[in-house]
Amino acid sequence: MSASTTHILPVLIGDAKKCKAAAQYLLNHKAIYLQPINYPTVPIGTERFRVNVTPHHSEAQIYALADALEEVFYKFDVPFLKEAAF
Repeated sequence: MSASTTHILPVLIGDAKKCKAAAQYLLNHKAIYLQPINYPTVPIGTERFRVNVTPHHSEAQIYALADALEEVFYKFDVPFLKEAAF
């Protein structure tokens, strides 16, 4: 998705069921809470995570999040940007 100018980073999932399931997986298996944002807050097909990054997050936490996101993208068959049709 477009670069954010705030501390809130959108991570496109693109499917409401996958967004909810992936968020639940991250919480249950990685102890990472990401807010899933689904319709009607965003248009159908643009479902996403709302990631909040703050100065209180360590570099290790950011790398752990990146690894966890990569895992759920593969697990839930979420296309990476280079594979997406956007």
